[in-house]
Amino acid sequence: MDVLHRFTDDTDTFHATLGQGEPAVFRPADPPTELFPLDELDHWLDTGLLRVPYLQLVTEEGEVELPRYCPPRAVLNRIEHGYADGAAVRELRTGATLLLRYVDQWHPGVRGFCASMREGLGRQVEAFYFVTPPGTQGRPVHRDDADVLVVQISGTKDWHLYGAPDTDRWAPGAAAVTDAPEFTARLAPGEILYVPRGHAHRAVATGADASAHLSFTVREAGGSHLHAALADLLSGRSVPLRPIGEAQPLDTADQILAAARAALSGLTAETLVARARSRMRAVAPSPKPGQRGPLADATRASRLPD
Repeated sequence: MDVLHRFTDDTDTFHATLGQGEPAVFRPADPPTELFPLDELDHWLDTGLLRVPYLQLVTEEGEVELPRYCPPRAVLNRIEHGYADGAAVRELRTGATLLLRYVDQWHPGVRGFCASMREGLGRQVEAFYFVTPPGTQGRPVHRDDADVLVVQISGTKDWHLYGAPDTDRWAPGAAAVTDAPEFTARLAPGEILYVPRGHAHRAVATGADASAHLSFTVREAGGSHLHAALADLLSGRSVPLRPIGEAQPLDTADQILAAARAALSGLTAETLVARARSRMRAVAPSPKPGQRGPLADATRASRLPD
């Protein structure tokens, strides 16, 4: 199912916009606001199963301490940490932004929508949900390592975009800006903002009610992904791991070089990019050593679109 038209009414316009890399606001006839309405949030909070890093409270100054909304609980005679207390979250989010990470991994409707986006774009797509109290800013000015499509669900939010980095040696995260924003927009429910990859930006909730939006991140292959895809292509042939004798290392090297030449003979830049994108879609975020899968400590570094 092609869902890309729900961002711009026109799939060709959608692809052209991403290709140009310029900010844009869309007002499609059928935006995907039904995927995660704000009145559904309490259901997920009250299940008692939302756990970091899928959930976090943040302010412009930093993170809210986890013990304030994730008290310890006893499960099978063990003390477990990181499960969100719905009542505590509701109390704290009057002054902090509630961030729900990787919604595509645990919300059925968003999961299916992201799967359709991946199929239509051939890229890695993830989803994040933000609820920001009026008059506040959830994050400082920063850059994201992805194209971001912001779907305004409820309330309004002012966005300020400061432009792309002037070098390819940039890193995602906090960005220092001195000039006035190059692009501003106030999003109302049903409107969609395209934030191109790398463009520094900030957003402030406006009006009397909280702002809720769903961010879809579209990740492109970078140098590290292309190197990894090439390494996969060149590492498919089995060779002796511990050569014996003086001649065998040379024979093994000949085998490796012959296999590499054969693999590279028909390889094009387009094919390598396609392999890198496919590899990105297939590889899910993995925990660091000693962490217990995707429900591990939220204090680790993560990619946070706004």
